[in-house]
Amino acid sequence: MGSHKGCMFFSCKTGPVASCNEDVCSKPSDLRELAVMIRHLAIGCFVACLTLAQPLQAQVEFRGIGGPGDEFGEVVVPDASGAYLVSTSKQAEDDMLRGYIVRFNAQLDLEWSVLLPEGPLLETPVDAWSDMPGILEVLTFQLGDDATYRPVVHRLDSAGHWLGSTSPAGTEGLRPSCGVMWQGERWMVGTLGSRPTAVALASGEWMQWGGTNGVTDEVNDATVSNGLLVSVGARTAQDSTSMAVWAMYPLGQQAFSLIRPDAVAHEDGRANAVATGPNGIRVLHTYRTETDTTEDVLHSLVSINAGSGEVNGALYGPSAGQRPGRDLVFAEEGWVKITQTDAFPALGQSILVTHYAPNGTYVSQGAFGTPFEDDPSRATIAEDGAIWVAGSTRGILDGSWSACVLRLDSIGPLGQWSGEAPGFGVYNDPLYSTTGTPQSFSAESSGWRCAPNPASHSTRLMGNHPESPADWQWVLLDPSGKEVSEGRGDIVDLENAQPGRHTVVISFRGGTVAIPLMVGPSRL
Repeated sequence: MGSHKGCMFFSCKTGPVASCNEDVCSKPSDLRELAVMIRHLAIGCFVACLTLAQPLQAQVEFRGIGGPGDEFGEVVVPDASGAYLVSTSKQAEDDMLRGYIVRFNAQLDLEWSVLLPEGPLLETPVDAWSDMPGILEVLTFQLGDDATYRPVVHRLDSAGHWLGSTSPAGTEGLRPSCGVMWQGERWMVGTLGSRPTAVALASGEWMQWGGTNGVTDEVNDATVSNGLLVSVGARTAQDSTSMAVWAMYPLGQQAFSLIRPDAVAHEDGRANAVATGPNGIRVLHTYRTETDTTEDVLHSLVSINAGSGEVNGALYGPSAGQRPGRDLVFAEEGWVKITQTDAFPALGQSILVTHYAPNGTYVSQGAFGTPFEDDPSRATIAEDGAIWVAGSTRGILDGSWSACVLRLDSIGPLGQWSGEAPGFGVYNDPLYSTTGTPQSFSAESSGWRCAPNPASHSTRLMGNHPESPADWQWVLLDPSGKEVSEGRGDIVDLENAQPGRHTVVISFRGGTVAIPLMVGPSRL
């Protein structure tokens, strides 16, 4: 299941796409829509190839990938040699939602794609990270047979082998939204019932806030600023939903709470994302212009002092249209806002990337899109300064949604995006037919083991499987996920392994299994 076959790649050239400063205005009275001149995309191409006309501007690359069903890109995790695109997949022939992981190399060529192990009927990835080199951790929430949510953390190595999963004890009903590093460890932040909740994955420490009588609070994103855990989302009370911001001290006391701090918004508003900068935090806020209307969906950036909770002001986007907010990140060069926009008629719904200086001053923006519909999800700033955006695009392959990833080699200047060189690829991924797809199993539930364990020189693999051991293929991984050795059969040679915790990943007809193995010092 860890390999990919039968890729298709399409590319073409288009004319320039002009950008407009639709988010420059900082006051509602100054809002204006600027005319946009967009040359039509080349006829007969599946997708447009977008890069920048001027050599000093950011170079843009895009990849879309999908199968016969719907795939929705959730988050991208870049590293020194490429990136993982974490998505949700739903096949046309069933009602299952499953996690779908795609690995791209530094040139954005596809290396492999895998589905998370088949389990409950519904499982949705919400975040992912790589705190240990060579190991990807994917945070999901599952809907069990008892109609109760539970969070799960899956681990995969750099080759796409599933290494197992964990679900923190006592977290039934928790629907996570993201993971953050706080107080020296990884916390998942989400909603339990009507209350925002944070749980430390290693220590198991709990923290809850909000959710007073008669209201329902939900968390969409979180960050850490000045030692505070700052979460954002929405509060619903008496059929009215408003943006909400909460800040918590490390010992569990609430530092401040802000409900509907942006007075311009009407009844239906919520915070999509939050990011930390040198002058405090900023919250990306999506709202409707009037009560009970679906005509206009707009957004604003709300600036908040993370120490006092004081609102310092808001930066408003356009005054009409469909412009929902998606994500906000901060890098050395400033703030990067990701929204969906309908301001470019030839692109339909497309991805808008806007750059602001650290002090909040508008710098530049660029619109990305295909002739179809594109919707961004989450953005990540890589260590080299590149911007990665996960999202979804519809119509490239067969009319269904496909996961996609957008990469800009720098924040900018963004300027006008055009099609002077190919930079757009589509992969038709035949990974699924969910029937017959190899599955990953846990060693505990499937009866696989190895002995001796701990071992020094070698260990023997044992599994209740009709296939001959001579057909088993195994890979030995060290604690960081790096491959130590590989082979075939039921004997694993440990001569090249250093003492410590290892994992043996076995591939056989119909699935894979990961067995924990402790390698001890050699006894001569």
